Amino acid sequence: MNHRLRYFFSTHERFLCDDQAEKSDQGNLMEHASEEPALGELDSLFTDCLETYCREIGWRGDFDLEYQLFPNVAPKGHYVPSHNHVSHISAVYYVHTQPVDRPLLVSDEDVTQYWRPDRGALILHDPRFNASLCGGWHYHAKVFPRPGTMIFFPSFLWHEVTPHDSEEARLSVAANFFLTYRNVPPYLRQRQLTV
Repeated sequence: MNHRLRYFFSTHERFLCDDQAEKSDQGNLMEHASEEPALGELDSLFTDCLETYCREIGWRGDFDLEYQLFPNVAPKGHYVPSHNHVSHISAVYYVHTQPVDRPLLVSDEDVTQYWRPDRGALILHDPRFNASLCGGWHYHAKVFPRPGTMIFFPSFLWHEVTPHDSEEARLSVAANFFLTYRNVPPYLRQRQLTV
């Protein structure tokens, strides 16, 4: 699947234009599913993993699901500043990344390492408002992705992607999921979440 997706992104005119990074989330990648069957496989992978993620975080019930998949074709030096998403759950799947000698997940490093410019990392910031950066009260995690890695996280979580120095583009697909309880009155929705 990754080989086919990589070929698709590296040959399709939509993903080769200079403004693709600025416009990547203005459409839905599934609009191209008829052109590349691997997109359908990736779509199924995202939705299967979403079900598992919801069970793990305790979300129970029947939901109406809306979602958007969009590509990130990142040339050498590309980065994404700190941001969050206007959705409920976000995810990213890595198609192609530069080789790294770091562990996949680093979540126990000292706060002094927070400012180290690690190449090609996804940094998940402490979600608490104005968390202390002086140590002791600050938490963060860094993901050093490999092809085939899929990460899910709440959309409110601030995160960023540091620049990479590979001559080949880093390829990933991001997802934003919107879940609405089906046939549950609003006053019961919070209770439904905690059952």
